[in-house]
Amino acid sequence: MNYPTIVFRKMTLKENIDFVKEAFYENGESLSLHDYTLEAFPELKKYNLNSSKEEVLLAIEKAVSDRYKKLNDVIENKLKTCSKIWDEVNDRYFKLLTEFFEVEFPEKFKTIDASIGILPVCPRYLDSFSFSISIGVPDNVIVNLCAHETLHFAWFEKWKAIYPDTSREEFDSPYLCWQYSEMVTDPILNNEPFLSQFNFNEHSYNSFYDLYDNGELVMDKLRAIYSEHISIEEKIKKGYGYIKRYYSKSINTK
Repeated sequence: MNYPTIVFRKMTLKENIDFVKEAFYENGESLSLHDYTLEAFPELKKYNLNSSKEEVLLAIEKAVSDRYKKLNDVIENKLKTCSKIWDEVNDRYFKLLTEFFEVEFPEKFKTIDASIGILPVCPRYLDSFSFSISIGVPDNVIVNLCAHETLHFAWFEKWKAIYPDTSREEFDSPYLCWQYSEMVTDPILNNEPFLSQFNFNEHSYNSFYDLYDNGELVMDKLRAIYSEHISIEEKIKKGYGYIKRYYSKSINTK
């Protein structure tokens, strides 16, 4: 069987600028891209969400352009490193992933685009089966990161088969469907069959590990569900049912 192949490329300057502009104005509950953007580009800390937008966008263009040119060789080297590291595990990982979810990647997405740039976070794009990698990602995390991002693609292919009436917007923040998809990367990648073949240390958003249900971590309950000897469809349904009950109970007790 032929499996998808991740093809790494250098993010264009315009792509890099456009993403940082968008990230500066994102301030969600689970993940504040605004805060991460200020960490990645300290020169932007003198601006806030109430600053003149025209002034902010010009400052972002200058900050990203300067860094992009200065770190051109670093980006090029990261591109080569990512390709070398991932190529060794590509087929082995996608074999496990497709077998685990019992899905196949759409024919038009046999090549998965992974762009590399100067980014505050590493976004993924479901509609194009693509994602981006920051040059700040350590080499020993590259396989884990690529596995995490591509797991989402397989996850939502399976999700659409189980819950065909889910609207497309629910696949993104802040909807529960999206949140659940981010939570399960830990109990899936840190578990069999991946555990015995890869040295993953998957960790989702920090905020998910602060959730407790009757004194027990919500993430631990999800790990228990995904460790059961039941089908992936049953795991997804059981975990989703639990998460919905948890949040319903949380809202009613506030």
